[in-house]
Amino acid sequence: MSTPTTVYRFLLSVLDRLVDPLRADEQITKFTLSIPEAQTTTVDSVQGLQNRPPSVLRCPGCEAEMHQHHAMGNIDCPECWREFPEEAYADLELLAMICPRCESEMNHGRRHPMLFDTPEWATCPDCQYHWDLDHWF
Repeated sequence: MSTPTTVYRFLLSVLDRLVDPLRADEQITKFTLSIPEAQTTTVDSVQGLQNRPPSVLRCPGCEAEMHQHHAMGNIDCPECWREFPEEAYADLELLAMICPRCESEMNHGRRHPMLFDTPEWATCPDCQYHWDLDHWF
């Protein structure tokens, strides 16, 4: 082997070792940074009432669990067949919010309890999916 070829291969291996930590992770298929106000890194993040994760609510009549699959959809009780409009969401007892990616129960809360009766954010502890009502404040 000639000296230029050896030097070339050596420089190539050094360059490969320097660049290796900067290469993309093949296991993460979608990676985005969340909004600057949140100061967190999540795998997926959405905003807006129309994107609110599915919710599990308690029926005030028979105490059964009701599922609201879409934020803008009606709420129907599977046991006593009562129907509630989407506007009744704040008046019903929220039992859980379900992650739309992995179907785990999400952590959720309100930042401004004097302004909102419903959750303003939810984060999945398993897949790091994050939802925010809005960031106008």
